[in-house]
Amino acid sequence: MPDSRIDFSDIPESTDAELKRARRVGRPKSGDAKQLSSEFRRLVRTWKDERRATSSSTMIAMHPAYQRIIGFGLPAVPLILAELRRELDHWFWALKAITGEDPVSPERRGNMKEMAEIWLEWGRQRGYVR
Repeated sequence: MPDSRIDFSDIPESTDAELKRARRVGRPKSGDAKQLSSEFRRLVRTWKDERRATSSSTMIAMHPAYQRIIGFGLPAVPLILAELRRELDHWFWALKAITGEDPVSPERRGNMKEMAEIWLEWGRQRGYVR
């Protein structure tokens, strides 16, 4: 099922205050941040190696490694955005699941490059991307 047909209406929108608090509370300690980054890179490699060529957004997003990354919560957002900036890939489902937001308008969906640019700008505005 394409992303544009997935119903995310049950994911609540986060207020700016909630996101700021979550970033502050959810920020890992420096040692934990290194461990999180290392685990993130390992899971990304696993996800990319094992998912094979598929156009199914559901299959891509349901991979166990991708789900583990979503499970990291808000501390994963800067890592995902950095990875998205480094290499265009299917991170939009994870970003929406973690943040409860979707800055991509319906008419922009399907153009991965534009979607990535929109999410990176979203991240810059919220302090996730420098």
